[in-house]
Amino acid sequence: MRYPYSLDKNLSQMINSNNHYIVTTDLNGNICFCNESFKRYYQIVGESMMGVNIDALFASNEVGMFKSAVNDCIRKTVNTVALRFKMPGMEFSHSVIHFDLTIVFDKRELPTGVLMIGKDASLSIVGKKSENYTTGFNDQQVDLSHNQEWFREIANYMPDLMWVSDQYHQISFVNKAWTVFRGTEIEDELGNGWLQAIHPEDLERILDERKDAFIQQSPYSIIYRFLKVDGNYRWMNTKGNPMYNRIGEFLGYAGTSIDITAIKEAQLQIKRQQDLMETTKIEFGKFTKVAQKISSIIILCNASNQINWVNDAFVKLTGYSLKEVSGKQPGSILKGVDTSKETLDRIGRVIKQGRGIRAEILYYTKSGSKLWLDIMIETLYDKDGAVTGYITIQKDITLKKVSEKEVQEQMTHLKKISFITSHELRHEFSKILQLLQTAKFQDHNLLTYGQIFADIELSANLMNDAIYKLNDQINFASSNSISLNKFLLNQQIEEICLVDDDHLVNKLNELIIRNVLPSLPVSVFDDIDDALKYMKENPTLKRKIFLDLNFTGRSGWDFLHEYEKMSQPWPVVILTSSIDHSDYEKSKKFSNVTHFITKPLTIDQFEKLSELDTSYA
Repeated sequence: MRYPYSLDKNLSQMINSNNHYIVTTDLNGNICFCNESFKRYYQIVGESMMGVNIDALFASNEVGMFKSAVNDCIRKTVNTVALRFKMPGMEFSHSVIHFDLTIVFDKRELPTGVLMIGKDASLSIVGKKSENYTTGFNDQQVDLSHNQEWFREIANYMPDLMWVSDQYHQISFVNKAWTVFRGTEIEDELGNGWLQAIHPEDLERILDERKDAFIQQSPYSIIYRFLKVDGNYRWMNTKGNPMYNRIGEFLGYAGTSIDITAIKEAQLQIKRQQDLMETTKIEFGKFTKVAQKISSIIILCNASNQINWVNDAFVKLTGYSLKEVSGKQPGSILKGVDTSKETLDRIGRVIKQGRGIRAEILYYTKSGSKLWLDIMIETLYDKDGAVTGYITIQKDITLKKVSEKEVQEQMTHLKKISFITSHELRHEFSKILQLLQTAKFQDHNLLTYGQIFADIELSANLMNDAIYKLNDQINFASSNSISLNKFLLNQQIEEICLVDDDHLVNKLNELIIRNVLPSLPVSVFDDIDDALKYMKENPTLKRKIFLDLNFTGRSGWDFLHEYEKMSQPWPVVILTSSIDHSDYEKSKKFSNVTHFITKPLTIDQFEKLSELDTSYA
């Protein structure tokens, strides 16, 4: 292929130049090739132009000029034809581009295609200083100024924030929507002034991302927080695109900033909900693992008191599977002929009131066997105080109820023993002591009588002390209290401390306490050392401590030993799942311990403890 005017060695440089617009076609005007400058000039970057006819780009009169020039060159009346085409998108007659059109011949001198090399009109006359060149440059500047004013006028009508930066990426223009949003003058935002309104946590990231895009002269999209006139930060999505002039020179960026706060907050809310759901899923998994190992029945119900979940103990004791009871109310499944309707009605009323309850009730298994249960029902609330469901813990007390009559008879017998020791025996001994005291004042001649009376008095005192101890022990066995030190009880407490490493138990106990004393502060500790440290740092704060005995690591006994050394007067209530009598006896050795209670803590129990706190005040 042969090019005229010795273009072969220079054509490659022209193709890669930003100052030359190169396009080749076949003889019918179908495009075979065009360089990047041509594509950018005619705004067809990124599109394939192979086979596209020039009438898709040029005006109809320009297409006619092209065809006439091709015919003239083929007939060889001329070698090169100069064409003046209007710049795309411009309405001014002097805004033109100069193309030099020549024919490309093969080795046989046959015409095979068309080559057009174009430049801006102001640059087309290279190496010549003429009046036309100078006038054309000034006209172009006038047009550019006119276009800038036109753009700014249009931009100020736009509702979105719009901006323009120069080739150094300094803001050179913001529209009216921007200044209204910021509550500033345009001069305050120019240059780097707008960066002062970016949230400090986002500033470094924005500078880095803008710098990377600027180096590559590539489009970018950045999300950040921007200060509004009302003093609140809004989430903005700023998009910028590089700008070039007609000859491909980089001019800067133009872009928009859109307020996406509503979208961002919705995304954050969804993320928080997802995190909460995942946390709830994990915590529920932990709860079920623990609940499955507990021998007591555990039932979870929804806000309509319909069963959602039961543990293995429920299945084992009742014979019903989760599938059989799901969606049904516990009482409707387990009640039978001898089930107390009064108890069922009381449970129903309490649930409707959103309160907790503890009761003993006779239910029936799937096989029809009687099952006495000690049930505790607590209401679950969300953060807004709405009822979300109920948790029921049920303990099998069938054996207890069967032997209850026998136990009652034993307790009656013990009470009789207490009455005999405290009234009949002591009454007689009191008379003996009184006679002995009187005999001391009689005038006796024999010294031996005095010694005998002294011995009798000593023996009587010892027997009296023994009767006191026997009476105390017998009465103590039928009481929940250990020492009932009135000094400890005569305290108006300022807080409750829960010391237990079971997070679920702590949560349930806190709910019970809030139900009875909603305004009383509750401090929760799942570690012995943390609890002791807190009490050392706050020795004067009047408190009641609910302490579990069994911990992983240091136990509740370690706490009692350390707490006793502090010499603090505040009472301790043992709240444990242990029913070992040795634990009960051991706790009596600690002067601060006032009660020994077997889990679970109920509202009735806590209300009684609270009454003791106030009865001596």
